Amino acid sequence: MAFNSKIVFSHVSVSYPAASQPALKDFSIRLTNKHIIGIIGNSRAGKTTLCHLLAGTLPKMVDGEVSGHYQINQWSPQQDWGVYNHQTGVVLQDASSQLTSFTETVADELAFNLINRGIQSQQIKKKVRRVAQLFGLTNQLTLSPAALSGGQKQRLAIASVIVTDPAILIMDDPTSQMDPRGRQIFFHWLQQTTALVFITSYEVDALAEVADELWLMDKGQLVDHGTPFAVFNRFTSPRIKHPVCWQLAKKMGWVLPTDGQSYPVNYQQLEEAFHAAQDS
Repeated sequence: MAFNSKIVFSHVSVSYPAASQPALKDFSIRLTNKHIIGIIGNSRAGKTTLCHLLAGTLPKMVDGEVSGHYQINQWSPQQDWGVYNHQTGVVLQDASSQLTSFTETVADELAFNLINRGIQSQQIKKKVRRVAQLFGLTNQLTLSPAALSGGQKQRLAIASVIVTDPAILIMDDPTSQMDPRGRQIFFHWLQQTTALVFITSYEVDALAEVADELWLMDKGQLVDHGTPFAVFNRFTSPRIKHPVCWQLAKKMGWVLPTDGQSYPVNYQQLEEAFHAAQDS
């Protein structure tokens, strides 16, 4: 599937009040036709600040000084806030803070944004059932959101955002409280969505499987970008872990036959490297 996207950051910097150092420094990149962009880095790398920029909430809702220019598809979040906001869905780290807190049931929470957009009731019911099934929440539709586990709340927060079919998704560590099954459901869905996705995550194994672009950040700067294969085979920082496939292949000496020196980063590449080692 071809994705017609345009991403432009030109010398973007962000400084928060009273902070001694910028949270984002001279961030520049230009990309087209990308689908899922994984954003990785250590704590204080600038990932959440970047998410606020992508969401258009900085500086409109989050206090900070922004310089430079950035554009997502045909919109500038700085100048086209109203239209851009209608096209985006944002999932925060803290799922509880994103839920409305006054709906009585999970079904009501999923319907909330649709009701605000004037969607007809029959269409709302159809959409609610669809996203509940996608995220394994069908059995919880009559429960109070407060009764859900942390992982279920994260799935509910995601479902309540994607129920409106946004063109752009910004997700800041959306699976941090999910169990393995919940993460599996989420990343399977992520591969199917047609939205342009920006996702920060420590789940490097999953990102290596689904992302077609990785941004590696450190101390507010973009230090590398490219395919997961390229990025994970370039950086050597001990502070950021490599995918399990890469670690296993390096330990076993299994390299990909394409260049005879790079290690696989996902299971398909691992199988290829394993068979190449057996044939050699």
